[in-house]
Amino acid sequence: MYRTVAQLDSQTRLLATWFPAYFTRVQLPEPSVEGRPVFALRLRAGTGPERRGALLVGGTHARELMNPQAIVELAVDLFVSYATGSDLVYGGQRWPAADVKLILESLDIWMIPCVNPDGREHVMTVYKMWRKSRAINAGTTCVGVDLNRNSDFLWGVTAGQTSCSPCAETYVGPSAVSEPETRNVRHLLDTRRIDTFADVHSYSELILWPWGHAPAQTTNPAMRFTTLPTGTCSDIRTGYQEHISPRDLLRFQTVGGRIVDAIAAVRGRAYTSKAGVALYPTTGTFGDYVYSRHISDSALRKTYGFTFETGPWMGSPEKSFQPEDPQPVIRDAKSGMVALLQQSICAIELIGAEFFRAQTEITALRKVRDKLLATTDAGREWIALFERIEVPVITLLLGDRDLFTETADLVKRSAALARDDTVKLTDDEVDAGLKVIRKLRTHLTDPALRSDVRAIEVQLDAMRGITMAKAVERLMGLPPGAKAAAGTRAKQPAAGKR
Repeated sequence: MYRTVAQLDSQTRLLATWFPAYFTRVQLPEPSVEGRPVFALRLRAGTGPERRGALLVGGTHARELMNPQAIVELAVDLFVSYATGSDLVYGGQRWPAADVKLILESLDIWMIPCVNPDGREHVMTVYKMWRKSRAINAGTTCVGVDLNRNSDFLWGVTAGQTSCSPCAETYVGPSAVSEPETRNVRHLLDTRRIDTFADVHSYSELILWPWGHAPAQTTNPAMRFTTLPTGTCSDIRTGYQEHISPRDLLRFQTVGGRIVDAIAAVRGRAYTSKAGVALYPTTGTFGDYVYSRHISDSALRKTYGFTFETGPWMGSPEKSFQPEDPQPVIRDAKSGMVALLQQSICAIELIGAEFFRAQTEITALRKVRDKLLATTDAGREWIALFERIEVPVITLLLGDRDLFTETADLVKRSAALARDDTVKLTDDEVDAGLKVIRKLRTHLTDPALRSDVRAIEVQLDAMRGITMAKAVERLMGLPPGAKAAAGTRAKQPAAGKR
């Protein structure tokens, strides 16, 4: 019922051998402590340079047997859907073939199905409830490091479920990233373009996101984990709250909610999306580490890190980690992962890759989003609206080449205005934009999406004769659905909201 490490490796090898146009199998630099190779699998459709990437990992904790299988099965499901043009169906959740096509043609999907092969082998042959790796802890008779406490994020800070005792189930290891299995995950983050990450665990029916060590706050950027001592084997001081930007908090909440919705549609399971610390405090976890990297080193890519806790309590730990029939939970997990992949797509990048010769347009639009809109409540509502509609809109555009070209031209002109925000929006520019937006609205069938596009239409029509700077200021102070008279200046955001 549960596949061995050798069987999982055989599946990934066969996929890469039989379908090399879609799958690439990579042996990661370091074998496990007991000498087993660790493999990553990349899935994509089409050719071209490296794309936005998502990394899914499983088997970090050895006894959580379902998730490595869920990741490999997801790879097969996505490929079959793409190759046959068929919808992807998990219970009551249907992912149209067009959605799968968009995912595979716009992302590089990286997977490490089994991060901890030694631990999985031990679970399947010796002791079913083993959690850690199989590292020998020098100077003790104890074995194993908790790989999800070994990352270089507040390593050795013993908040909550984190321990410096070599015999503990949550042992952090002798030093940060001391374990080859942990270094393999870091290697992919260092060498590949990874924008979204999920570490798939069991159990509790949760979708977790940063932070795990302390409650979050959005107002004091000086409160950073980079200022805290590490390796002390002591807890974080009482009352500490870790900073997260309002924009990123919104992103985690929005994507987490969509993952929860996609899982609920399968068979009605009610997962909860929340910050990791709300479960219990932790340090050194993969999810926090991948997100923290861009803060520790601004040269590194920002990666949104999530942790899935798949499956419910089944009456005992063993049955919860290893249910007799794992397939219902696996279907839930696969639907959640598809939702995460879908939310990893960036419509502006897709349009830019085909129609823009340089990245200046994308940079200008991101500046408006992250440096201006993201600083106010109303602005963040507009960001959430744009993110709601971007996947359905880009799917629509891929089926209508003329509309795709018109939309790309609109995006390009918007970026030009963003670069010189003193230029006024003329009637011709506004009318051209409205023409495209109205076409998009008439092609969308979902009433909620049509309402979102209508909100954009209303605000654009009211921006005639004002500069781009004033137009953005209007959106920063006026949420979707609010009414504004044409040619009038919107109320400025309150102090402290910029």
